[in-house]
Amino acid sequence: MKKILYYIMAVMVISACSGRKSNEFIINGEIKGDFTGNVYLQKSKDGQFEIVDTATVEKGKFIFKGTIDSPDMYYIGLDESRFVGFFNEPSDINISFHIDSLMMPTITGSESDKAYRIYLTKQEEQRSEEISIYSAYNEASRTGDTAKMKEIESSIEAFEDKQKQEIMDYVKVNASSFVAPYVAMRHSYQFDLKELEEIMGAFEGKVKESSFSKMLAERVVVLQSVEPGKVAPDFTMNDVNGNPVTLSQFRGKVVLVDFWASWCGPCRKENPNVVAAYNEFKDKGFDILGVSFDKDKVSWEKAIQDDKLTWNHVSDLQYWNNSAGKLYGIMSIPANVLLDKDGKIIGKNLQGEDLKKKLAEVLAAV
Repeated sequence: MKKILYYIMAVMVISACSGRKSNEFIINGEIKGDFTGNVYLQKSKDGQFEIVDTATVEKGKFIFKGTIDSPDMYYIGLDESRFVGFFNEPSDINISFHIDSLMMPTITGSESDKAYRIYLTKQEEQRSEEISIYSAYNEASRTGDTAKMKEIESSIEAFEDKQKQEIMDYVKVNASSFVAPYVAMRHSYQFDLKELEEIMGAFEGKVKESSFSKMLAERVVVLQSVEPGKVAPDFTMNDVNGNPVTLSQFRGKVVLVDFWASWCGPCRKENPNVVAAYNEFKDKGFDILGVSFDKDKVSWEKAIQDDKLTWNHVSDLQYWNNSAGKLYGIMSIPANVLLDKDGKIIGKNLQGEDLKKKLAEVLAAV
């Protein structure tokens, strides 16, 4: 009984000495280098930074205090383009960084951030390998060595598979950490519906209730709505002349909903294959509705002309916030969805010869 009482008293003393409530965070920050003015504690909301608090930097030091229900991703912003990301949680946290190396902060006091730094180290290793592979591919392309390019393409595919598996392994190993759903959401464009459901099933305890877990759950619902066999969600968007175009008006034809953008290199590279498929099957009941993720109308129209994309095109010029893209869960482009004459989804992300083969199969009787 004495031991239990001593333990309780010890906890009370520690809490009293820290001066911090159970749900409170205290961030003691240090900026090295030439900086004066304010810094901003921020969170990301709907793709935009939301300022939570402001602190004045005095002799390179600043402090933030507040409450937080569970560990979450926060940012210390210096201005509109410079910031330090870290995992905040109820704790006494020390953050130190140099004005010229914001990507390399020293952070103590946050167990969640320790897990986050392990993930970032793995990301850096993957990035180094990726740069090496793509540098070799670009060199082969520059010299016209098609055999080498084909060989490296296999290496790229193997690398992407390994990269995805490493992320999956990290999430499962850290399933009880609030960092896991953040990492899963950050890489959710790499995972299909089944893989995302598997990832979410691995989360433990309160992690399932985190903001990023909820975002993943929302993505799963979206992907479930655009699975093959489902009727494609309808949408209306303006064409290049400002006239509304509705997807369902194409009923009676096999339609490719093609998500792309003028600034997307892989999209532009794939466009000749899409043009070839369109020219081969357009007289057999095939049509295309191009949905652009552009934000500049002039660039969008120029790309349509330059690439000879002679089908219907729409865009709300909202970049990655394209409303149709969100409706279909598009997080990377090029991407596409193939619909039958009744508007049901019969294929996804068909490129090159795969698109032609599928169209030949579907339109064989025409």
